[in-house]
Amino acid sequence: MSSLSKMLKVLDLFGPEAQKLDADFIAQEMDLSRATAYRYVKELCDAGLLWRLDGSYALGPRLIELDCMMRQNDPLILAGHEPMQALSEKTGLAVFISVYYDGRVINTHVEQPTKTINLAFGRGRPLPIFKGAQSKVLVSHQKGRRLKRIFEEHIESDTTYDFSWKDFLQVTKRIRQDGYCQTHDELNLGLTGIAAPINNVANDEVVASLAAAGNTRDFELLRSEVVVELVIEYARLISEKLNP
Repeated sequence: MSSLSKMLKVLDLFGPEAQKLDADFIAQEMDLSRATAYRYVKELCDAGLLWRLDGSYALGPRLIELDCMMRQNDPLILAGHEPMQALSEKTGLAVFISVYYDGRVINTHVEQPTKTINLAFGRGRPLPIFKGAQSKVLVSHQKGRRLKRIFEEHIESDTTYDFSWKDFLQVTKRIRQDGYCQTHDELNLGLTGIAAPINNVANDEVVASLAAAGNTRDFELLRSEVVVELVIEYARLISEKLNP
């Protein structure tokens, strides 16, 4: 891992229970020397990614600036905004674009219907690996060694999963063959989700997933097979808009 990667890992230490951290804590958690930890936080502060507060450090304003830039300029959001809005209005479901990076699945954009759907994982909060339809679609389309590494690092030793490597390969293969994934109660009790891959048409790589989620009762009224067809159709539409 490069020094830059290690430095950026400092940001991963922050969260709801760790809103302010001092350099000594960072050094201990990351197994760094005190001098290296202080150098990292200084460089992060200079870049606006952290700011100093009463001898501790908190997430900095540059992150807000970057988030604003992403909302306005991210190609996936620009291509997906109108189709997602149309899908949400047509079905009454919450609609997500999600991406996979560095062992994480993140919702980058959400369109909600007028009625409120209580979601545990909104925009920006990492989803559990291989739980929930969008996570399963994105993980299933990882290739070769990357898929093996996901299994070894996130699934094999986690007792909340019940997969052998052979089982995991079979499940991911079926999701790829089906072209979508449907889950029940995996992220929120009482909610169903359906997701399909969004492709980069130029090289046929999966770059994101499109998912629709809502109360299981709503899926029964809509008929889940109809929602599957709509999610696949709108994922294809976003793929085409992404690569005109």
